[in-house]
Amino acid sequence: MSLFKFVDIGINLTDPMFRGIYRGVQKHQDDLQDVIQRAVQIGVKKFMITGGNLQDSKDALHLAQTNDMFFSTVGCHPTRCDEFEKNNPDLYLMELLNLAENNKGKVVAIGECGLDFDRLQFCPRDTQLKYFEKQFELSEQTKLPMFLHCRNSHAEFLDIMKRNRDRCVGGVVHSFDGTKEAAAALIDLDLYIGFNDAPWCGVKNTHAGSKFIKTSFPTKKKWENGHCLKDRNEPCHIIQILEIMSAVRDEDPLELANTLYNNTIQVFFPGM
Repeated sequence: MSLFKFVDIGINLTDPMFRGIYRGVQKHQDDLQDVIQRAVQIGVKKFMITGGNLQDSKDALHLAQTNDMFFSTVGCHPTRCDEFEKNNPDLYLMELLNLAENNKGKVVAIGECGLDFDRLQFCPRDTQLKYFEKQFELSEQTKLPMFLHCRNSHAEFLDIMKRNRDRCVGGVVHSFDGTKEAAAALIDLDLYIGFNDAPWCGVKNTHAGSKFIKTSFPTKKKWENGHCLKDRNEPCHIIQILEIMSAVRDEDPLELANTLYNNTIQVFFPGM
């Protein structure tokens, strides 16, 4: 049994790759339960399945209802905010609101929402700005914290956040890639900062932090039962992020893990 306790707040378990499906083609068997088991073995206690748009939020909730450790978020990712305008924007927002309001207990946050100016090819800047601000209505109505996304957009993100901070109870700024000053400005707003997400943002050998990793998992380039798959990040890898952070900060890993766990419970599971 692991000494550590984790909450994975940004797990994209609705991605078909966890079912063995890539670009619509079944490449290997569904191994979702193995992925979960590996995470549980290293100490993951709760999984927050990310909702990236209305349909994804429905799928995340549906999956969350299958396991007591699973929870979900409801919102629209910045790169998908054009969906508001492909539909009736007010109706789209209302459907998100109803999904969150009617499933409290399983839906624990509004998001993933925010700004991503690195990927404007998916959704224009003005659309992102408009519907990021619009989603504060969801947080205000539900009184749920926010799971936020900020990439290459710190000035604009901070401006919107300052204007709307009293409309949300708090949250985590995920996918953070800014400066120390930008981080300090977010912390001054009583927000937390998160570091990245499965299945797309694993630590590679070329990354500066890789030298601090102590825990490895049997991994294959081609899928094999009982192994992690190369280039598919899994929630079990969260322990590697702890090892990097504790080394860089020169802190005891267990103490740091407990701080991170307690912070996460305080934000997303305050009634626990």
